[in-house]
Amino acid sequence: MGTLSDSLAPLLRRAYPRVLARTLAFARNLPEAEDAVQDAVLRALASWPKRGVPDSPEAWLTTVATNAHRDRLRKGRWEQPQTEALDALAEMSPWARIAVGEPDVARSWKDELLRLVFACCHPALQPGESAALCLATVVGLSCQEVARAFLTEPRTMEQRLTRARKRLRERGDPDGASPERSRDRLDAVLCVVHLLFNEGYWSHSTSTPIRADLCRLAVGLAHSLGEAFPDEPEALALLALLRLHDARRDARTGGDGRPVALPDQDRSRWDRQAIALACATLDTAAALGQPGPLQIEAAISAIHCRAATPEATDWREIALLYERLEGFRPTPAVRVNRAFALGQACGAEAGLALLDDHGELDAARSPYYHLVRGCLLAEAGSFKAARPELERAVEVARNPAEREQIEARIAALRKPTLRDANEPPDPNPSPPTTVAPPPRRATVRTPK
Repeated sequence: MGTLSDSLAPLLRRAYPRVLARTLAFARNLPEAEDAVQDAVLRALASWPKRGVPDSPEAWLTTVATNAHRDRLRKGRWEQPQTEALDALAEMSPWARIAVGEPDVARSWKDELLRLVFACCHPALQPGESAALCLATVVGLSCQEVARAFLTEPRTMEQRLTRARKRLRERGDPDGASPERSRDRLDAVLCVVHLLFNEGYWSHSTSTPIRADLCRLAVGLAHSLGEAFPDEPEALALLALLRLHDARRDARTGGDGRPVALPDQDRSRWDRQAIALACATLDTAAALGQPGPLQIEAAISAIHCRAATPEATDWREIALLYERLEGFRPTPAVRVNRAFALGQACGAEAGLALLDDHGELDAARSPYYHLVRGCLLAEAGSFKAARPELERAVEVARNPAEREQIEARIAALRKPTLRDANEPPDPNPSPPTTVAPPPRRATVRTPK
């Protein structure tokens, strides 16, 4: 395939998400819609350089794609998609880059992207399959990037995506074209958007640990979800949670581009207006009287954001909130975070006792288990026992920046004291795929 011109490539990138969403509304089947749009892209690459770009490129592509879908249905055959067309259009995450570079354009197609997210969350798919398919289809992450996000091998992820697309092709999706008609998929969609944000907030990328493009795209999708479902407290809570995290993003890197730990961040760089807006959204969610895990996570983040100094952080309240969160989500990741908070509130020994309370945790499901355990052991003065835990944490680090931070902790073990009053990166990359009925006594305290 020839090299795309400088003007044609951005045009096709901008048009692709909306054309795919419109074709999906017609085809009611995501893999078939993708095949048809890829046909349209290939025809555009062959036709437009010779005949010129049509007056309405999106309409042209949509018409060609829907006609291609009709033709395939009539012939009863589905060929292997020709992905080289899309590979030529962008390297990685093309639609996310548009959201950063062209915010006005991004606002015009956010709802189309949300429609694609709902299509990826078809009930025929497992939650992990939906999330992986969304990251590959909607965001444009490579198979290698998606595999790293799920801590699996690229070939395994490729097989998982192939099976998911095949299942969607067989089942079709008459209800997936509109979020309003797919309310039963909301929990899975919340999971996907949260996962997308976490991949940007602390990425598996070997070159860029913090990816602002993915963060902004996830916040935009969460905002669209909040508008589409204003009576769903967990949708509002997700928006509040992501805004609270995103408000600290600029302070998370130093002048050299390296991540800065929470206690060392310049809090004057935090976006106080965004924090206030997020807390107001959380208040709205809490007023609906249906406590849920995302509301608790947002309340925890609000405590961090409202603390004027690291020493002013109310770790006791955070530990209590993690205890409530564990009632909704009894996972190793939540237990690890709760243990860290308890260690800060009541002493390292209390945190270590909680980690050991129910036997050995599945560290593979919580990459920060060894990091938190090592930090708590060091705080308790058990430097000899802390070192192997931190060395193990280096082995499972998500990216080189995290590896450097942990190695610095190991080097600090040679000193008499070790400062570990640090919020560990969120070890739970996705919210629950289903929300359990809240216990009657459960309440969420939102910082006012």
